[in-house]
Amino acid sequence: MITVETTAQSTRVTIPNDEVPPKRLRPFLDWLRLEATAQHSELKESEADQMAEDLKADWWVRNKARFTDPPAQ
Repeated sequence: MITVETTAQSTRVTIPNDEVPPKRLRPFLDWLRLEATAQHSELKESEADQMAEDLKADWWVRNKARFTDPPAQ
């Protein structure tokens, strides 16, 4: 049985491994950690958007050849 205990300082959730296997739980925990980090970040949304665009552009430069026709010889 999943239990939830809440105090003034925290909330503790206990999830037995036989109810939700750790492999299935891990992505949810990763999301919670990301949310906690984002809540404490001073990064503006516009800055995050620019970083994402820069990363996508860099990725495309490095991987373009994998998705386009090879140059004619």
